[in-house]
Amino acid sequence: MFILEDTVVLVTGGSRGIGFAITKALLEKGAKVAICGRDMKRLKEAEEKLGSYRECLMVMQADVSKRDQVENWVKNALEKFQKIDVLVNNAGVALWANIEDINDEDLDYQFNINLKGPLYCTQAVLPHLKEKRKGYIINISSIAGKTGFAGSGAYSVSKFGLMGLSDSLREEVAPYNIKVTAICPGYVATPLVADAPVPLEEMIRPEDIANTIIFLLGLSDRAVIKEIIIDRAEH
Repeated sequence: MFILEDTVVLVTGGSRGIGFAITKALLEKGAKVAICGRDMKRLKEAEEKLGSYRECLMVMQADVSKRDQVENWVKNALEKFQKIDVLVNNAGVALWANIEDINDEDLDYQFNINLKGPLYCTQAVLPHLKEKRKGYIINISSIAGKTGFAGSGAYSVSKFGLMGLSDSLREEVAPYNIKVTAICPGYVATPLVADAPVPLEEMIRPEDIANTIIFLLGLSDRAVIKEIIIDRAEH
């Protein structure tokens, strides 16, 4: 059976939604996982739910839009687990507004978390991955990073930017045997899309994203999937 016993994974936004599902799936496969998030209460709740995996789990409060907090989180993960194999840039936010109504505060908020966050996390882990000449960086983007939708202008731009970052990074780190994949889901049943025009029961499950990551980590070193688009099935 495929296991990840000797694999250390960092997951941003790991306390709920997609991030929690990813963390749980990784732990169930035997991986060691370090998660971060901005809300300490949610992090503690996640830690309690995953109590049986406590020895393999590191929980730490960190805002991915703050470079110093990201670097401290990565430093602590390295001290606890001695290495890093995989980074999953999952943390993300979305504020819906028509183009003419986008203000600087909301724009910066989404850019800082959705785009700067993955950049800061990637920069923090890259020296370690390059040194051992192996690793995997998985960016959770969105279908909105492939196609713009009405009311999602700022969010779409941040996710389009994440796709560009993924492409550039993939080319830069390929000589170091580091793989990069962008996952682009449609509506996933999480609090992020509570006001979406799609019934919750018709949305993609967070576990679908988690299982996709397990699939990616099971591929050989010779195989890389640049991007995966996951949309909801039409019935």
